[in-house]
Amino acid sequence: MPFPIFDDRNDYTPINDMVVVVPNDTVDLQWGGKASACRAVIFNAAGAVKFDTAGGTTITLAISASWFGVQYIRVKRVYATGTTIVAGNIIACY
Repeated sequence: MPFPIFDDRNDYTPINDMVVVVPNDTVDLQWGGKASACRAVIFNAAGAVKFDTAGGTTITLAISASWFGVQYIRVKRVYATGTTIVAGNIIACY
């Protein structure tokens, strides 16, 4: 049975699902068949990641080992151009 409560405005509800991110310059992250900003991201490798926040800001971050693990950043798009982290090492949490 899936978790019965999902409140995308409250970061204290448990993560319901995780999806491996495929960086794309034109397509937003997808969950449940529709475009949806994630609640958090997991980084498992070092490198650069360029993304749009849920609020619409485009930023590039340098990810080091100290950033590995869950980061509570709402992301709506991860760009292929400007992202050097190897595919499969960025996971979107919903």
